[in-house]
Order: sequence, then C-alpha cells, then structure tokens
Amino acid sequence: MQRNDYLIKRKFNSYLVPGVLMIIAMQLGNIVDSILVSNIIDIDGMTAISLSLPVLYFTQIIGFAVAVGGAVTISVLLGKRQIKEASGVLSVCLIADVGISLIFTLITPFTASPLAHMLAQTPRLEELLLPYLYVFMMGTPVFNLSILISNVVTVDNCPKLGASCLVISNIVNLSLDWFFLTHTDMGMYGAALSTVIGYGIGCLVVIPYALSRKRMLTLKFKEGLKQIRMLWQIIKAGMSQASYLVMLILQYFVLNTFIQSTLGPDNTAIYSVCMNSVEIVRLFIEGIIGVIQTIGGVLFGEKDYYGIRRLVKRTMLFTAVVVAALMAVYIAFPDLILTIFSFNKAELYDIAALCVRLFSLSFIFFAANRITQVYYQTTLHTPLSTLDTVLQGFVFLLPLSILFIGSIGIIGVSVAAAMTEALTFAAVWCWRMIRQKRGRLPQKGFLMIPDKDSDCLCDITIKSTEEEAVEVSKTLIKCCQETGIPGETADIIGIAAEELAVNIARYGYKRTRPSYIDISLTKSDDKLLLRVRDDGVPFNPTEYAPDEADEFLMGGIEMIRRITSGLTYTRVLNMNNTVIEVETAA
Repeated sequence: MQRNDYLIKRKFNSYLVPGVLMIIAMQLGNIVDSILVSNIIDIDGMTAISLSLPVLYFTQIIGFAVAVGGAVTISVLLGKRQIKEASGVLSVCLIADVGISLIFTLITPFTASPLAHMLAQTPRLEELLLPYLYVFMMGTPVFNLSILISNVVTVDNCPKLGASCLVISNIVNLSLDWFFLTHTDMGMYGAALSTVIGYGIGCLVVIPYALSRKRMLTLKFKEGLKQIRMLWQIIKAGMSQASYLVMLILQYFVLNTFIQSTLGPDNTAIYSVCMNSVEIVRLFIEGIIGVIQTIGGVLFGEKDYYGIRRLVKRTMLFTAVVVAALMAVYIAFPDLILTIFSFNKAELYDIAALCVRLFSLSFIFFAANRITQVYYQTTLHTPLSTLDTVLQGFVFLLPLSILFIGSIGIIGVSVAAAMTEALTFAAVWCWRMIRQKRGRLPQKGFLMIPDKDSDCLCDITIKSTEEEAVEVSKTLIKCCQETGIPGETADIIGIAAEELAVNIARYGYKRTRPSYIDISLTKSDDKLLLRVRDDGVPFNPTEYAPDEADEFLMGGIEMIRRITSGLTYTRVLNMNNTVIEVETAA
C-alpha cells in the first residue's frame, strides 16, 4: 500500500493533450498569420506584424497576469477546498479583466497612428503596420476575456473545453484570414480582424459550462466587488507572466529598432524568422509545461509533495524529448524553416540558415527557464520566477544582443540568445542555493518542498478493489497506534476509510479495469483529516440522504457522517476529493 503516482500520471495524460492544443491554437494562429501575410502580401507584412508585437503584448499584460494569476490562485484554493473563496477570485478576475481591457479600446483612436509611426522606420512598413495595430488594439477585451475563460474552465475540471475555446478561435481566425486576404482588398485590416472575430466566437463555446450546475466555480459579482482588494494578490501570482510580456515588449522594441537602424530591414526579417522559431518551440512545449500550473497548483494546495515531485519529473522528461527532437530538425533542416516563412533574400540566405541553426542551441535552456518560471509561479515563489524572467528577457539578452550584433552582425542575435538562456538558468540556480544556505528559502533543492508534509501521518495508494479497500482500515489503525492516537479515534478513522474505499470500489468505476485510490491522514490543529481521492464517476457524499440507501446501497455514508465531526467534498482535476474530520479527543 505504498504511495504511487498512478492517479497523477492519469491526470497528467488527460490534461496534457488539451494543454498542448491550447498552446498550439494560440501560437499556431500567430505563426500562420505571419506565414499567410508573408506569402499573400509580402515579407514586409510579416515584418510589420513583428513590429506590432510590443504594443500588442503591452495591451495583454494585465489580461495575462489576471488570467494566469487567477488560475494559479483558484487552483491552490480548490486544493485547500475553499470553493467560495475561489469563486470570489473568479469574479474579481472577470471585473478587472474586462474593465482594464476596455481602457485600451477607448484610447486606440488617439494612439494607434503615433505608435505605428514610432515603430516603423519606413513609409511602407508604417502603411502595413497601422491597420493591423488599430484593429488589434480595439479588440483587446476580446483577447483578454478569451485567455481568462480558457484558463479558468481548465482549472474547473474542463480541460477539453478550455482547449476547445482557443482551438475554435483559431480555426475561425485562419479561415477568415485566408478569405479576407485572398478574396477582399482588406489587406492587413483583414489579417487582424479575422483574429478578433475568431476569439470572439471562441468565447461562445463556454456557454454550456456557464449554464451547468456541475461546475465548482460560480460568478458572484457583489462578492467580487467586495474582494477587489484581492486583485493585487492575484496579479502578484501572475507577476511572472506579466514580467515575461514586459520583457518581450522591451526585447522586440529595442532589438527591432537597433537592427533596423544598424543593419537594415532585410536583417530585421532574419530576426523575425528567429523569433518565430522560438514561437514554434513554445508551440510544442508550453502545453506540456502548463500542466504544472493546472495540476501542480491543486497538489500544492493539498500539500501533496509526493505528487508534485512526480508531476515535475514527468514534465521535465516529456519536455526534454520534444526539445531534443526540435533542435535536431532546426540543425539538420534550416532551409525548411526559412521556406515556411517565405524568406527570399538570396544574398542573405546562407547567413539566415546559420542564424536558425545557432538559434536552436538556445532551446534546451529556454525550456529549462520556462519550467523554472512556471513552477515557482505555481508554488507562490513569485520573486524567483520573476527574477528568471527578467534575467532571461532583459538583463542578459539586450546587452549581449547589442554587443554581438555590433561586432559580428545579425549572427549575434543567435549567439546572444544561446548565451542568455544558459546564463539565466545558471544565475537563478546559484541565487536559489545561496538563499537556501542563508535560510531565506526552504532548503529542499530545486523544488523547495519537504520530502513529506510534517503533519502527514500516513500516505498510501490502494487498488480500487474491495479486497484492498477492506484491508486499508488495518493499515490506518496501525499507523494511528504507532503515532499515539487513541484506540477509539483510530477505529473511527479505519472504519471511515474502509467505508469510502469500498463504495468507490463498488460504484466508482464503470470500466472493468480497476483504478487506484489515494488515501492520506494528516494532523490539523486539534483534528485529524482523512483525505480520500479517486478519479471515478462524480459522487458527492455530503449530498447523500439516508432515504437513498435502498437505491444506492450506500448506508455506510450515513454512518460516517454520524461518527465523524465533519465531511467535505470537492471535484477538482476531475477527481473526487472527500475529506473527513475526526476530533482527536474522540
């Protein structure tokens, strides 16, 4: 009955595909936008899109901070079984997200043209940039609302729905992209408008979720307005994501301007190809890494440190395999990347291919830094996450890029990228170790979590069979006896665990192949908490009524309610989490 990670693996696998689809939908939409524009309009159109990114990222800073910070905060609260507080966070996020986004819409008519003139250094680029920038800024509320919705519904047991929101958004986006660019004279207006319409339609996908009574989270605007003070806490939880966007803004603005002024527009196109190469890598790895945020936040709230270790290890393994495969493709076939983005500057083709190869050397440490940022953000070590982001996107990158571009030309972009990622990872690793030795951070290696919760008395996994369910009471009673818990209290815990486990084994799984049940016993003040977790069909024992005994054959649930001091239930990560409280003096 030793603890295993069977349920964690199942959750990882079930959230992996939707998570990857979400990121693929978001990033692929941006990449294909660039590909379509570069092929149907020209390479200057793709450059114009690259020049627009500082402004577009700026309009989404708060939106992403609220969405990601809200999702992290909600997942931790759900792990602590604080459903009312989690619903309050959702309400605050929605109010802030829509309110702040509307500000950008209102100022667009007055700011779009000056911004386009500032970012573009030739009349041709300004002509292409202005319409694209204008439409995107007007559509800021649509984008930010879509990102918030997809993150929240994923945390609230609906990962497929969260993915569907973004997948449908980008299917509509790309379909309209092709139509507007090939069958109308809308040009860059059409390229941006298709994206706004696509994300608007994607938001409609969540209507069934909003109407469902099975969701854990509910909107309570009055409660949200009362808890608006929580906004800063939410933004702090998403500060790493906000910092990441700020660094991208500075990076794109400074380097685009510097390369245009020193090397010219043709070399700016090479830089655009390199940056789109990073987006392709993100396309494949962000969905894998994002599982840490979704599942890890709940496990952190539950203090399931064993589960966190297994989750992070699995995420690292999957990410390493994907990154190694991508690096091999970039090194062996740089021409493929250049062809995808219609790079046709013959005199610079060999240099562009070399840049692509060298740029791929940064991928492994880029992935390591993203895991670092997401993990520390999820476990509420925000300063470390933000430090990694700032070093990666600004402190190392910009000086090194300017230095190497000035000395060896556009190739310096790729050299600086590889050095930046490696230096960032090493610097954050050393800083963490120094802080741990000084006692400022938990001294538990990279993960900074205990080997075992100090209050945990027993943590086991059993098969969802009646034979093991019956045996679990003996294991728990023995554990209680070894830790000095009175015999009567130990018997209550054993009986409660056996009753729940037997019910799960009998009725929790429709398939014939058995699953597993995680059972833990922890101390909490003057109470003992018995947590039983399974991934069977939803069943809320707190809503069970005694007169249903004949129908459900679950009379033992009523007995548990009578002999224990509390019974709570949440359905998180599509798993039943039942927690039984037992007074230690009983």
